Amino acid sequence: MAATDRFIKWCGRLEQSVLSLVKVALMSRKPSPLKIDGLRNPRELVILANGPSLNATVETQGDFLAGRTLLAVNFCATSPMFERMKPQLYLIADPLFWLVEEKRRQLFGALAQHTAWPLHLFMPVRAAGAPQWREMLAANPNITVHLYNTTPVEGFDSLSRAIYRRGLGMPRPHNVLIPSIATALRMPFEKIYLAGADHSWLPEITVTDDNEVLMHQKHFYDTASSRAETVKQENLSTARLHTILYHMHVAFKAYFTLRDYAASLGKQIINITPGSFIDAFPRMKL
Repeated sequence: MAATDRFIKWCGRLEQSVLSLVKVALMSRKPSPLKIDGLRNPRELVILANGPSLNATVETQGDFLAGRTLLAVNFCATSPMFERMKPQLYLIADPLFWLVEEKRRQLFGALAQHTAWPLHLFMPVRAAGAPQWREMLAANPNITVHLYNTTPVEGFDSLSRAIYRRGLGMPRPHNVLIPSIATALRMPFEKIYLAGADHSWLPEITVTDDNEVLMHQKHFYDTASSRAETVKQENLSTARLHTILYHMHVAFKAYFTLRDYAASLGKQIINITPGSFIDAFPRMKL
């Protein structure tokens, strides 16, 4: 790379770093402590993502899952798998879960009703301003809430990683798996396994004759009933194709950032999802 190109790249990193520091100063808050006692396995974690392959993994790899701490995400609590697997950790990222009343009642109602064991629930700090979900969980003493920052941080690796370690930011959290991994890396786990992380959305995108972009997002709990739908953004507007593809680009790129960050901590992220589209992490067949 020519000296001019290296200088331009360095200037770009510098700009990203400065903007990240500004965002942290304006958006981040002190995160909740992550000292959690009584974990099933304090060294190894399995993140149960919502991809359709999770059903087969749970059915065939029960012994592997039983020996490790489990982290569930999003709508897992509305499925029978939640009470079957009894995850000790649970993380939510999408603001629609607390902004849209129907989703809020579905998710937090299920958590309040079905959680009969100690559960640590991770919520973004900006959810603290929405009291409705807290009211729904207040009656269940088994649920402990932890707040984490979703502030997107980019720039020089040394600065970014220092911010990640303090829980003040993370790679751009365009899906729930990114904050799940980033949060897990702040805990003692040495190995983080990804199950149900199919991410096989590209073949599921279509565009109608009316230029309506549809995406069939299959989950382990709705493989028989799901259908192609428009994608809603945080402001509830419908996402166009370039927006959807950009978010995919950012997400898949973030996995490489998390891979390198984990390596700097002496930790491993291992993908155990058959057929996963994620190309950043080493794979392991169970």
